[in-house]
Amino acid sequence: MNKKTFYVVQAYETGRRGVISVGIPIEARTSEDAARIAKRLSIIRLGAIAFSRDTGSDEKGLGKPVIIASFGRVPETVTVRDELP
Repeated sequence: MNKKTFYVVQAYETGRRGVISVGIPIEARTSEDAARIAKRLSIIRLGAIAFSRDTGSDEKGLGKPVIIASFGRVPETVTVRDELP
């Protein structure tokens, strides 16, 4: 199976009672695009991260996320959604 890298941006928002909630992931074309989008989203959201994930390298599916950039206020332990956009 061919390996593919996904570049993803995920914003964080303040939810009910001040709890930080995870936004819907947005796919980007490159790592540079992901970092640029995350930076812009952090202006209107609480914060945003850009990360990459590999898939297809083995039967396990998705690899672990690799953080490219982080802007604004994000949780110390970053949570990313398992589904890709």
